[in-house]
Amino acid sequence: MKTTLLTLSLVFSLSVFAQTHQLVKHDGSEHPVNFIKHETDLIHYSHPESFEHQKMSSHAVATLKNIKTSEIKIISDKVEVLTKSDYDKVKVLNQPDESIGLKQVAVFKGQLNKTKGISSSEQFDKTIRHAKYKAADKGYPFIAVNKKLNGTYEAIAYNY
Repeated sequence: MKTTLLTLSLVFSLSVFAQTHQLVKHDGSEHPVNFIKHETDLIHYSHPESFEHQKMSSHAVATLKNIKTSEIKIISDKVEVLTKSDYDKVKVLNQPDESIGLKQVAVFKGQLNKTKGISSSEQFDKTIRHAKYKAADKGYPFIAVNKKLNGTYEAIAYNY
């Protein structure tokens, strides 16, 4: 009876820690994960050896493959920024969680664009466009722009 219970508990515990999905990032790395859910810009998962809840940006994940059914779900397309004229392809990350899984590659700092006769939101839009030009010139597909209190900004550029 003890061996039967021990065998059943062992089989059950192995199935709990078994991976269910293969997460493939845009940089080519593959990660075995237990998929939990997909929100708007986040993938929720846990590692096969633990129950700890993890998050990763949808922008960093290319595909999610179900190991059992071999079903492949495309999460996001890779953003290719080749020249400065591709600035419209650069995505602005508004939430801190959207950069999880991406590599911080550069920081751009500067003064907020101040032009007489336009509102502060239009000024910030011009600043974002300027930061997108800088990121596109370097080939970075993602930026997060932070407005500082002293009239400056900091744009953090991310890559895969």
